[in-house]
Formats: sequence, structure tokens, C-alpha cells
Amino acid sequence: MLSRLKSEKGFTLIELIMVIVILGIIAGVAIPKFLSLSGAAKTSAARGIGGALSGSIMSLHANYLLNATTYDANDVLNSTSFAGGVNHEPAGGATPGSGNISNDASSIYLNYKGGNFIWDYTDLNQTTDNAMEISENTSSDF
Repeated sequence: MLSRLKSEKGFTLIELIMVIVILGIIAGVAIPKFLSLSGAAKTSAARGIGGALSGSIMSLHANYLLNATTYDANDVLNSTSFAGGVNHEPAGGATPGSGNISNDASSIYLNYKGGNFIWDYTDLNQTTDNAMEISENTSSDF
């Protein structure tokens, strides 16, 4: 009775327990890594949006230099194409809805997947030939 018959197939209880323990160890190491990657991905997406805003500023400023057409932060947001479910909310102010980007007199606000990202901007195009400047606000989720 102690020897197995050749027709018997399967895993012993010890083998199954060892597989479960190994999977538990792998999950214990991998899950915290994935959680930290989620925050880094949100920040990277927000910085990508900041890059798109900078590109729009350069385009609008070139038009300003050539045609003396002034622009403001609302014009920047209107001329920027957003992806990933982000929409421009013109009347959002400092509290845009989820997935929206808006502005007020001195800042641009993005509410993206539970993170609140803020860029401070300085409108220089009315007095100099320098483009509007945006910078990441350190009190936001950057």
C-alpha cells in the first residue's frame, strides 16, 4: 500500500502547499511594486499634459509675435488636444471635475484619476516678447 501504482497521477499535499507558499511570496513582493507604479504613472501622465500645454504656449506665442494676437491661459487650454479622458472645463476654476482641466487667474488645474495637479502660470505676453511661463506647483501631487 505504501508504493504508488503507476496509474495514479497527481500532486501530493506537500507539493501543493509549497506552490501556494511560493505564489504568496511572489505576490507579497510584486503588489507593493505595482501600487507605487500607479502613482508614478499618474505623475508622468500629468507631466505629459504639462508638455502639451508648453507646446500650445509656444505655438500661440509664435502667432503673437507674428500677428500681435494676444492669448491667455484659457486660449492655451482651448488650443491643446488632450487624450486619456481629459477634457477642458472652461468654468471649472480651482476645482475641476474628475478627468477635467481648468484654469483661473494664475493657475491651471488638472483632476486626473484621483490626483490634483497644478501649474502656476505667468502671463508675460502683454508686456514683453517672452512667452507665458508655466511651472509645477509644489503643493500639488507632483
